[in-house]
Amino acid sequence: PAGPPLAERLKSYSSCLLATTCFSKILMIAAIMELKKTLQKKIPRVYVLALGAGIAAFLWFGDSKITARLRIVQSDVERMEDSLETSGAVLEELRFLKELRLEDAARYKKELKGLAKSSKAVYDAGVSLQEEKRLLEKQLEIMTTYLEINEETGKISIMRGDHSLKDCPFSYSPLRLFGNGTENMPPSARVVSKERFAQPQRGKVEEIDGKISWEPPQAGKDPRSGGLGEFVIFTDSPLVIHGPPLKQELHEAYTHVCAGVTAYTAKKLFENTFIGTKILYTPAVKPMAKPAASSQPTFKKTKNRKTSAKTAAAGKKKR
Repeated sequence: PAGPPLAERLKSYSSCLLATTCFSKILMIAAIMELKKTLQKKIPRVYVLALGAGIAAFLWFGDSKITARLRIVQSDVERMEDSLETSGAVLEELRFLKELRLEDAARYKKELKGLAKSSKAVYDAGVSLQEEKRLLEKQLEIMTTYLEINEETGKISIMRGDHSLKDCPFSYSPLRLFGNGTENMPPSARVVSKERFAQPQRGKVEEIDGKISWEPPQAGKDPRSGGLGEFVIFTDSPLVIHGPPLKQELHEAYTHVCAGVTAYTAKKLFENTFIGTKILYTPAVKPMAKPAASSQPTFKKTKNRKTSAKTAAAGKKKR
C-alpha cells in the first residue's frame, strides 16, 4: 500500500546499506592488519604500504560512489514522499467522488422506480379511460340505435339517430299474422330477447290472484329451429323477426306477427340490435292480412325480393 511505510522502508534500506559498508571497511582493515602481521617478515614494507595505499584508495573510491548513490536514493525518497502525499490527497478525492457517484446512482435508481410507477399509473389510467370511452360509445350506440319498419317501402331500416345505417327488405308487406292470435302490431315495440335458435312453443308466465303461474314450453320432438329458423328476435309485441323457417307447419301454428325476412337480413338485424332496442312501426294503408289455414306462406317474388338478393350479394362482396 502507498503511504509512509514505503518511505520508512527506503530509509531503513539506506541505513542498512551504510552500516554494511562501514562493517565491510572494518573487516577489510582487520584483514589487512592480519595480513600485514602475517606477511611482514616475508614482503617488503614498501610493497605492503603500496598495497595498503591501493586498498585505501579503492575503499575511498567505493565509499564516495556509495555515498553519492545514497544521496540520490535520499533525494528519490524525498520526492516519493512528496508524491505519496499528493497521491494520498488525490486518492481521498477519488474516494469522495466515488461515494458521490454511488449516492447519485442510488438516487437515480429510486427516481427511475418512481418514474416507472408513474408511467404505469398513467398507462393504467389511459387504459381505463379507453375502456370507459369504449363503454360510453357502446352505450351511446345502444341508446341511439333503433329499427324502423315501413310497410309502404317494404323495408326494415337500422337507424342511428336520424341516419339509416342499412335498409333490409322484407316479403310480407303488410305484416302477416300467423296462428290463433288477434293482436295487431303496435306503433312501437322493444326487443326483449335474442336467440340464435328458438323453439316456437314458448313458456307463459301469468299472475293469478297474487300468485305467479308459469307454464313451461312444450318442446316436443321437433328441432329447436324448425318453426322459426335462425337469428330470432323476440319483441314485447306480437312481432317476431326470424330467418326462413325449416318447417312451415310449425311456423303457421305459432302465434306471431311475421315480416318474412331472408337469412341474410335476419343475421344483420340480429347483429345490429340489442336488448331494449326500440322498433317503430309505420303501417300501410291496407290492414294487416291473415293467411288462410290451408295456404302455404311463400316469399313473394317482387322487387323487394330482388332487392334482398342484391343486398345479400353486395354484403358478401363487401365482406
